[in-house]
Amino acid sequence: MIKTLAFGMTSLVLLVTSAPALAQDYEYHPALSDNFTASIGWMRSNNSFKAEAETLGDDEGTYIDFQDSLGVDGHSTLWNAQLRYKFGRERKWSVAGQFFSNKADGEAILTKDVEWDGDIFREGSLVGGGVKMQITRLFFGRSLIKNKQHDFGIGAGVHNLDVEAYIEGNIAKNEGDFEYSYDDVGFSQILPNIGAWYNFSPARRWLIHARVDWISADVGDYDGTMWNTTVGVNFQAWRHVGFDLYWQYFNINGGAEKDDWRGSLDMTYSGPVVAMTFAW
Repeated sequence: MIKTLAFGMTSLVLLVTSAPALAQDYEYHPALSDNFTASIGWMRSNNSFKAEAETLGDDEGTYIDFQDSLGVDGHSTLWNAQLRYKFGRERKWSVAGQFFSNKADGEAILTKDVEWDGDIFREGSLVGGGVKMQITRLFFGRSLIKNKQHDFGIGAGVHNLDVEAYIEGNIAKNEGDFEYSYDDVGFSQILPNIGAWYNFSPARRWLIHARVDWISADVGDYDGTMWNTTVGVNFQAWRHVGFDLYWQYFNINGGAEKDDWRGSLDMTYSGPVVAMTFAW
């Protein structure tokens, strides 16, 4: 018992006396100096989903607001995870990965006919709808201005964009008959992008950060634009753990020409993100 107590007291003394030394091993926020940074967070998003699915003929489909027409939830919680590794002389080169996804569903009684993927869902019928989006990003960058307090850089990467949308309910058939149908469309496409970031540490525990990613291109079966921007602040609570609060805006506006989706979409996610961050 005495040995156990002595060991415990010794450990406590060592922990207390070593804490100041550990706390002073960085002058400004460690995200600017450490090799690795990572985060996992949750976003409370304000959503906007608009899409059309055309037939295989020459007729164009109808642009449908999934929120207003189909009752798809305009607010949702999605999670995202990020990992970044800095290397090279003065850690000016970096490679980063990010993943985030969201799924939103709803149902409504139609106030007008809706055409989707060649079928007509009649006014007055109960229908369900939903949208699923998943993004995986790989980004290579180089810091152009980098010191103890500042980090400004640019880079290029790829986004793997995976989008699905569906409507289910009774569709009109010949001679006034109705039939249940589940019409889902989707596409997956790898898209190149360019981006830039800026980080500023006014004090050793605080970091102000911002970044923007952009693409406007005709690649494969996709033709359109994408914006992804964030701005926020991070507080380093402990040596390797911090907390992040930032605002994110993500928008896709384009068209797809695939066998399982010939149409267009306009999707927006925007809202605050709360995250736990790690630096080592």
